[in-house]
Amino acid sequence: MQFWKYSTSVLATLLAVVSVSQAGGPTDGEAAADPNSAVVKLTSENFASFLEENPLVLTEFFAPWCGYCKILGPEFSKAADTLNESHPNIKLAQVDCTADEAICMEHEIKGYPTLKIVRDGDSKKAEDYQGPREHQGIVDYMIKQSLPAVQAPTSWEDLEKVIDEQTKPFVLQVNSAADEIFKKVANLKRKDFSFINVDKEFLKSLGTKLGQDLKKAQFLVVHPKQLTDAVLFDGKADVEKLSEWIDIETIPYFGDMDRDTYMSYMTSPLPIAYYFYKTPEQREAVAEAMGKLGRKYRSKLNIVGLDANLFGRHAEAINMNPEIVPLFAIQHIADNKKYGVNQTEHPDGPSVEVIEQFIEDYFNDKLTPIIKSEPLPTAEEIAANPVVKLVAHNYKDILDNLEKDIFVKYYAPWCGHCKKLAPVWEELAEVFGSNKGASGVIIADIDHTSNDVDVPYEIQGYPTLLLFPANGELDERTGLRKPIVFEGARDLSTLIDFVKEKGSLNVDGNELKAKLEEEKESAVVEEEKEAEKEAEAKVEHDEL
Repeated sequence: MQFWKYSTSVLATLLAVVSVSQAGGPTDGEAAADPNSAVVKLTSENFASFLEENPLVLTEFFAPWCGYCKILGPEFSKAADTLNESHPNIKLAQVDCTADEAICMEHEIKGYPTLKIVRDGDSKKAEDYQGPREHQGIVDYMIKQSLPAVQAPTSWEDLEKVIDEQTKPFVLQVNSAADEIFKKVANLKRKDFSFINVDKEFLKSLGTKLGQDLKKAQFLVVHPKQLTDAVLFDGKADVEKLSEWIDIETIPYFGDMDRDTYMSYMTSPLPIAYYFYKTPEQREAVAEAMGKLGRKYRSKLNIVGLDANLFGRHAEAINMNPEIVPLFAIQHIADNKKYGVNQTEHPDGPSVEVIEQFIEDYFNDKLTPIIKSEPLPTAEEIAANPVVKLVAHNYKDILDNLEKDIFVKYYAPWCGHCKKLAPVWEELAEVFGSNKGASGVIIADIDHTSNDVDVPYEIQGYPTLLLFPANGELDERTGLRKPIVFEGARDLSTLIDFVKEKGSLNVDGNELKAKLEEEKESAVVEEEKEAEKEAEAKVEHDEL
């Protein structure tokens, strides 16, 4: 099941929209960097030579009319000026793709702005820039790119300086030279974190600075301004275990989810607890308590703040009312279960004590998840519609009928292809008489955006058509049958053939269709006979 992807995409879209709106709108500003800034303008004449002369260059390919380029322009200029003062070996440059089309075509630029990192003049091996797009984020990211994957300061003064300069969580290896595991992880995660190897002679001074005995330590994650809260790795390390541990321990005890951090939370194996707030004061009032809870449940739960003014719609995605804020909810990403503090009982937001008890109840399995579901269809709706309507409240009950082949259409109400398929799907259901109970085949559909249900298949687009064969093999995680995906033409004949060929019962829909047509023809004939009789009776009556 990939419901978290739906939720993530919703939030990702919101984050993108907010980042645009906060920057003053995509039509404001200049895409080209300030001519007085340290950004270098590259053209076909100086492109190759400049890159060869500078070991590390972040190059922006842009168009002057591009709204997002206009947003980035001033941030790019400020970042270039900052780096020019602190790290003059790191250069920022721009290429106007409307003026130098050949360069952009050569580098396969397909959208604006595109940013690429070029090392040692080799633009053909340029790396896609994947960092923040505000000036301090660009600076931090590029400084990391300029450093070796693992830094190894040679004096205590240099080590202390490196530690004090960190603005994001960083990773230390102590009591040994950097080993292969540490180097591999550092190379994998150098874009996000700094990795530092500490010489043994600095161990005592470092222990004093961190307030810990490091004699038996191997790896540590340290948060800036929280040095005494350094976390030690426990156990035998390999690349996978160390990477996973770093992913968990580098997340703040109580951080905010935004454009730069949301993927680190959404891809974490831990559930997420959301505190939605409307004012900085509301967040500040709970920050210390949330931090303590974050520390208490470290490695079990990530606790984040979300500004409801910007990301209120995400509350809807986790089945909460975005109008009642502050609010607190927990989302278990793995199975998309959502649990929220009752907003009716706490219209002014839950207290810290209520939140603390709520988290405790969550880990003691005392909470009931909030299930998003459309209303169950009425008896009249069931009788009138040949397609069996699935909602969260009847979904599993119907799919647990192992004696039938069940063909389900997962759709979204806004999907044009789904609307086009709807009459064909209804005709298919009518052929099999799926709402009459006697058929061996059920034709069903479900609005996948309005119902929280398990699906033993990754749905990546709508409509998705899945056939659950009678007595089919069960999926261990969901308890549902493993489905067969329909990928053919969406016409009645092809769908009928698919049900017969892939269903366990081999029900021949063509025979049923022919029989249904005969019944309809017979019904028409009977209606015509009845009409003739009524007409004859009327004539006789009139003659009398």
